[in-house]
Amino acid sequence: MKVIIIGKGHGWQDAPLEGECWGITQLILRRHVTRVIDLNDYTLWGPDEARDARWARQEAARNGVPYIDRDNYPLKEIIEYFGTDYFSNTVDYAIALALYEGFTEIDLYGVNLSCLSEYIYLKAGVEYWIGRAQGMGAKVRAYGESSVLKTKDGKLYGYGTKQRKADGTLRELGTPVSLW
Repeated sequence: MKVIIIGKGHGWQDAPLEGECWGITQLILRRHVTRVIDLNDYTLWGPDEARDARWARQEAARNGVPYIDRDNYPLKEIIEYFGTDYFSNTVDYAIALALYEGFTEIDLYGVNLSCLSEYIYLKAGVEYWIGRAQGMGAKVRAYGESSVLKTKDGKLYGYGTKQRKADGTLRELGTPVSLW
């Protein structure tokens, strides 16, 4: 079973239109999704974000799209199942829910988490949940200009060559860097 999790960052528009597609927060205002995942606490955000969240909820209701939020996310069950309550953002919750529901392939689009923005603080959580997914045998791919599963410079440490492509294929490996 495969799910496509789509954030609002650059590259969201490249996500396939077919299949199980979960939109993070207000992505449903940009394109069709099969489920909305929104665990934000909008009392901590400004009025514009809260308004957009209301519009997203209305759009989901109008189109019969399930809207998973803090009121109906199976938090207790997921914490018990995984033995952790480490969640730093909505993408973390989406990955955990996908695993909990039995998805074995997770494709990420528009989940950039740039090291050059405040999203750097969220990157570790997403990578933790990707690691949990891979440890459970799930296949996870991050598409686009995402910094997820990439080093700061996008190079394989110690080799100086580019990391794997999103499809998992290797680029040509370089020679190991030696200090001796």
